[in-house]
Amino acid sequence: MKRLFKIIGGLCVAGLCAAAGIFGTEYFLSSQSSASQSSQQGGQSATPVGVAQPERRELETAVSAVGTIMPLRDVELTPAAAGRVTEVAAGSGAQLQEGELVLQLDDRAQQAAVSSAEATFDEASQNLARVEELAEANTAAERQLEQARATFARAEGELMSARAALEDRRITAPFSGTLGLMDVDEGAYLSTSSVVARLSDLSVVQVDISLPERYFERVAPGQMIEATVPAYPDSVFEGEVVVRDSTVQPGSRSFDVRAEITNTDRRLVGGMFAETRLVFDTYEGLALPDDAIISEGSSTYVFTVADSTATRTDISLGGSVGSLTEVTDGIEENDQVVVAGWGNLRDGASVTISEDVPEEALE
Repeated sequence: MKRLFKIIGGLCVAGLCAAAGIFGTEYFLSSQSSASQSSQQGGQSATPVGVAQPERRELETAVSAVGTIMPLRDVELTPAAAGRVTEVAAGSGAQLQEGELVLQLDDRAQQAAVSSAEATFDEASQNLARVEELAEANTAAERQLEQARATFARAEGELMSARAALEDRRITAPFSGTLGLMDVDEGAYLSTSSVVARLSDLSVVQVDISLPERYFERVAPGQMIEATVPAYPDSVFEGEVVVRDSTVQPGSRSFDVRAEITNTDRRLVGGMFAETRLVFDTYEGLALPDDAIISEGSSTYVFTVADSTATRTDISLGGSVGSLTEVTDGIEENDQVVVAGWGNLRDGASVTISEDVPEEALE
């Protein structure tokens, strides 16, 4: 009997232990599940974002294009005749007036030729005058008069040719402008292919650009244009369109436009890279900072915030001015639009508006 009691008692103890083990396991699993759910709920914390409301601003319809600055006039100075340099009258960078001497070549032979031609011309001129007097008195034959006139004409032509040859010994500025680098010294021998220097008229500069054909009808001479160059990033140079090409290039479906910019201070020089803008009109519209606008493929959208929830909102864009872009459809004037911290947002995400958005939220 005592033995049976001991056996039954042992079984009861074992059963209690087993039950306790099962209960402990279920409690452990339940605790782990609750902790996991709590952890997951804690991971859905609100994302801090910066917001702004759209503003009514003066906007503009414009197109941008790049081009190259060119002088109004630009030539390479070369001698009209070969010869040895006897005088260097202007140096590199000189500001020259039209007709001003740059170089003088040896012209002794040409001066002698001019003197001889002038003497021959004077003699022919006097002879013609004498024969004409005789012809009026009917004492000179018609043939003598014709010969005198032919001799005079020949002498006049030879004089003009000699003077032209003398002038060819001078290299002068064909127009007012700035002389480029010149590396010619007195005594140097120049041929007709020798380039003395480049002369550029920088009082006005030109810039050629190409625009898509959809703007063809909107561009006309007299239209204002703005240009910036890397050398002067804080300066805006204003000019106007002077000519629009008469045709659209079939390959690129674009057309060429030439503009001129007054360059009184000579800061713009040939070869500079220029970014240009043509403004077609200005108007008032609803605008957002460019930082708020997201483009993915063919989609353009922003995130708006209402009741601490971010909503992806597709928008349509219009013109722009500075760092603002017009939104023509998709948002209202009183909407709160995310301008900072949208990098990791998803539609329906929980957000909190903050003036101090963490730097990593901007990525």
